[in-house]
Amino acid sequence: MHCEDHEGGFFMKLVVLKGGDDAVPLVQCARRVADSTRVPGAVALSGDGLHWVLVNVSPSVATQLSTDARLLRHPGLPDAAVRAVVLTDAQVDHVTGLLSLRDGAPIHLYATPAVFEELTHTLPVLPLLEHYCGVQWHVIPVAGESREAVFHIEGQPTLEFTAVATDGPLPHHAAQPASSEVGETIALAVRDLVTGQRFFCARSLAAAGFEAVAWMQQADCLLLADDRVDDWPDAAAEAPVPAVSGVFAQLDRVRARRKVLMAMPAWDAGRDRVQRELAQHGVELAADRMEIDL
Repeated sequence: MHCEDHEGGFFMKLVVLKGGDDAVPLVQCARRVADSTRVPGAVALSGDGLHWVLVNVSPSVATQLSTDARLLRHPGLPDAAVRAVVLTDAQVDHVTGLLSLRDGAPIHLYATPAVFEELTHTLPVLPLLEHYCGVQWHVIPVAGESREAVFHIEGQPTLEFTAVATDGPLPHHAAQPASSEVGETIALAVRDLVTGQRFFCARSLAAAGFEAVAWMQQADCLLLADDRVDDWPDAAAEAPVPAVSGVFAQLDRVRARRKVLMAMPAWDAGRDRVQRELAQHGVELAADRMEIDL
């Protein structure tokens, strides 16, 4: 199935991956794919429906890519030879899935110098992979005084990527956990050069920073990939909570027709109340294998 529009061209497609605990095996598999309640997952995107980019990769998502037959409806997505990986930081939950891809094709990895340094020395995932599939590093030049950078990904000629420096949080294993280096965390903006549609992915509103918020305002689809949703204010009270109102006021100013939250906020109000509260502000909770066409 290709990402074709009504005129026979191509458009950007997003697929949310959350680990697929009820995955249908591609091959006979005795073990059950673990449900990921802690890790929100990843998003895969494509401009042609054949070549894909993964934004971060957890172990559960890496397992899903090799076991879930339902992903075959997206040609190329389970095939490591036509995939690239973009890392937004060096968080353990975002990078250790790379090790689960070690038996496939060489990994085309797009990361900033700060993230590459972390994964080479502090959390040496990349040197280990060199003994298996190998890694080809493509530099995302966000470092020093350069807080934004446009880059392109091989196999995605219709998509333009922009990395925007954000303000953390830093991983626990960071070499200098007390300080932040430009490029240690980024948000990601993607523009379809054919249709003009824009996708924006940020870890959270709180850490986005001025530059990221400016990009967010232009998005047609906003995805908040925050796995620290405990930081969302408590919306349990029936009366409006000023802090919550501030979060939603910021979301309300985003013109995006799709606003997606990767994980459920840990509010005491219960799932139904939280979903109603989010829905009133046009925010959806991401589901495994959710598809978004832009």
